Amino acid sequence: MSSASRVDARDHFDELVAFLQRIEDIDTSELGIDLLLARLNEESAEDYDYTFERISLDQELPEDLENLVRDKVEHKQSALESDNIRFSDYGIENRDRDQTFVQYEPTENIPQFDNFERLLEGQRFSHTTYTEPPKPEFQAIRIRDADNDQMAIAFLNYSRRQIMGRTSRARMLVGSEKHRKVDDSLISIPDRVDSIYYDGMMYIFDQSRFEKIFDYLAEYERCADDVIDRIEETDIPFHDFEMFKEAVYGNNRVLRLMYKVHERGVYEDMDLDDAAYIRDNFDTDVKFEENGDGEMSIKMDDKRDVWAVLRFFNDDHLDSPLTNEQYISLSKQDAG
Repeated sequence: MSSASRVDARDHFDELVAFLQRIEDIDTSELGIDLLLARLNEESAEDYDYTFERISLDQELPEDLENLVRDKVEHKQSALESDNIRFSDYGIENRDRDQTFVQYEPTENIPQFDNFERLLEGQRFSHTTYTEPPKPEFQAIRIRDADNDQMAIAFLNYSRRQIMGRTSRARMLVGSEKHRKVDDSLISIPDRVDSIYYDGMMYIFDQSRFEKIFDYLAEYERCADDVIDRIEETDIPFHDFEMFKEAVYGNNRVLRLMYKVHERGVYEDMDLDDAAYIRDNFDTDVKFEENGDGEMSIKMDDKRDVWAVLRFFNDDHLDSPLTNEQYISLSKQDAG
């Protein structure tokens, strides 16, 4: 959860816009503008250790990349000022809401950001191409001012579709009269920015792509491991615990909900008495069964029942018997 206040983060976003507008009048040859590719380091023992390399650009492309970043950030600022989109701290639940957001998150809260620190040091990286193996995981446009004092880094998810004609037998360039054969691959840069870093803060324009770039799935899986281990240690039995685990790890949306369960932490103190109380006093979707000795267990008919089970372990009831709070099911807001 973000620690910066919304007002401070919003002012900081305006400072990012001002920085990008200020460098617009500076010759791009005096700026540090790099197009960087990130690939997984296959020699590293860590799961998400990246190598960064630089694409060699001709003199026209840096200005195009700078304009791309500035245009997308200015567009978001304009949409915020006209209340067409919302400004919010980052939250996994925002992904499933019927609203458009600019979200903010201090980089200290991003699980894998330590692997990106080299991008902030201003160093020059060795050259590469898009077609070299292994495939890029993502790309970044790094913009530094003339004094190398300020920096913005735009992150864009990578797709093989950017290499145009990759699976074609023949490639042609359209001319005014004739089509001309092209031997080299054509590379396209997406007309978007998925997230952008500036001075310790990440601004998120596309949550799904942001989470993919920064490997949030790995963090969700780690939290799921913790929750499942703790639930297995409780005295609340399952009719088929393996089905429950398969339902969790087999669905990324379920993994995101597990992250919320982990953050809230109510499951850590639940026991069989709590389960019996909830079953007897609330209209819960969780299915329970009893054996011949009257012992109760949680039953899942199929993997779709995992949603009800996780709501149960997240104490999602309008009147919580476990925390003495009133709140809206599947929401972090108090119901009042």
